[in-house]
This record gives sequence, C-alpha cells and structure tokens, in this order.
Amino acid sequence: MPRQTAADIFSQFEHIRERMEQAYQRVLGAPGRPGFCEPFMEPPVDVYETETEVIVVMEMAGIAEQEIDLQTDGATLFIRGHRRPLLGRPQRVYSQMEISHGAFQRELVLPAEVNSDGAQAVYKDGILEISLPKASPTIGRQLRIVVH
Repeated sequence: MPRQTAADIFSQFEHIRERMEQAYQRVLGAPGRPGFCEPFMEPPVDVYETETEVIVVMEMAGIAEQEIDLQTDGATLFIRGHRRPLLGRPQRVYSQMEISHGAFQRELVLPAEVNSDGAQAVYKDGILEISLPKASPTIGRQLRIVVH
C-alpha cells in the first residue's frame, strides 16, 4: 500500500472543509447575504429491495402530486419537487416555524440496476411509494476456447 504524504492528508482535509463550507452556505446563505435564506428541504426516504423490485418510500406531506418529478438512469433515482407556501393566510408573527416550503431534490443511488419502463409510483396520505422493477441481468456469452 502506498504511503500517504502530508500533502495528501491535507488535501483530503481541504476537500472535507470545502464540502462543509458548501453545506453551510446552502443552509445559511453565502457570506455577506442576509442571515436567512430559502429553507432547505430533504424529505426522509426509505429504500429496500425484494427479489424483483427496488422500493423507495418518501415522506412528502403537503406536496401536490403534480409538483413531483421522478427520473432514473437505471442506477440512480432523481426525485424533485416543490412544496408551495400556504396562500391566502393573513400576515403572521411566528413563535416557531418548522414547516419548510420550496424546491427540493434527492438523488438516490439504488442498490440494484432498475428498468424504468415498468416503474410505478403511488402517492397517498403524504407518502410516495415508487416500485422499480430490477433490470434483468445481462446474459453473458459463453465462448468455447480451443486449446492447441
């Protein structure tokens, strides 16, 4: 195993520091901007598989069905959506505000390759359940090797 140099180790720490700075800016806003920015939403998700399917269950209360966009490339599932703020309500002074609104996106690496053609999604009572059939394994070619 090659030995790591001090420069390699500091490079890794710098990468981690940059990722933490990006996360900080995403939540609180860039330096020099007001201390409050658009809320960041990341709905909770469960992913499991059966013999024939990969199942994704996502909690999405308060999000209209037409605000949900699903895409897959076979190994990754992209879930995008938008929770709209409640309209028609009078101006309020909040003592606590935890229900966020705005756009969100989740990118999930799936535990198996899937075939998006047979995918089904059901949205009921604030829970989105996506059933993705596993892609059939590629059929390997058998070659006869002749020994001379």
